[in-house]
Amino acid sequence: MALKIQSLPVSEENYAEVMKEKVEPELAALREDSFFESVDGKNIHYEAYPLPGSEAAVVISHGFTESAEKFREMVYCFIQMGYSVFAVDHRGHGKSFRYNPNDNQVVTIRRFDEYVEDLNAFVNTVVKPKEGGKPLYLYAHSMGGAVGVQYLQTYPGVFAKAVLTAPMIEAQMPIPPAVTLAMTRSYCLVGKQDQRVFVHKGFDPESTYETSHDTSKARFDYYKAKRLAEPLYQTSAASYRWVRESVLVAKRNLDKKRNESIKCPVLLCQPEEDKSVISEREDEFIALIPNGKLVKIPDSRHEIYMSIDSALLYYLQTIEKFLSE
Repeated sequence: MALKIQSLPVSEENYAEVMKEKVEPELAALREDSFFESVDGKNIHYEAYPLPGSEAAVVISHGFTESAEKFREMVYCFIQMGYSVFAVDHRGHGKSFRYNPNDNQVVTIRRFDEYVEDLNAFVNTVVKPKEGGKPLYLYAHSMGGAVGVQYLQTYPGVFAKAVLTAPMIEAQMPIPPAVTLAMTRSYCLVGKQDQRVFVHKGFDPESTYETSHDTSKARFDYYKAKRLAEPLYQTSAASYRWVRESVLVAKRNLDKKRNESIKCPVLLCQPEEDKSVISEREDEFIALIPNGKLVKIPDSRHEIYMSIDSALLYYLQTIEKFLSE
């Protein structure tokens, strides 16, 4: 079967112009921008892009401090592949419910499983009713990848295939996990669980492409302009409780028995350079998956979907081939 992505739908040349004048208007014409209520009564924001005649739907689970907004180019690319697309803002991100509404820059949660249950509510109350019995594919990045792993372990059989891109099997931490757990527990016990961890700074309007997770300056600049214009996209730090939960979930991500329950094919896309998650843990994880495959993406950092054109094309074609097989 010939791939539909033979060349990039959007290249770095005139990137902002093409996104603003072509891609964004076309997506806006398709988009349903709304909220659903999760199992604990919280309002969770989502974007839906139902494509007439599609044979399957892709569900996007974004990374830490991100939102559905950041994945507009990926949404467009999945549509070019012929898929409907559904993207959720995880709680604490984007336009979704926040435990600390007066501080948009800090992400906090009560349990990591809240993300999983939100995603399940999204699939059952929004995606399935709109897409009927069509196959569902998961596309999950970084923190969203950890959410995806936990979802696949907990609800096997919902997704026909899953793409995990630089998934947070275990996050890079400045101190060992045992010390991190002890430290964050102490802060939680004294009532500081929702405060910003001391190693995280606030949103930096002067942030540069050179220190980013991207290899494409054009893509970095485009999304940075959106962040500067919208405070809800300036989320940039973790709370002590979030850090604690992210350490605890790493053990479950590598649980052999839990991973044996994942029966669907899983593609793990691993960037050539990643300073946010531990690549060796990704290697360990994919080896535990009955039908898992790992592909290394050259010329990429943690945010593979924000890479230079050559890397992005290889990435997209790898994903399309996997989903169409």
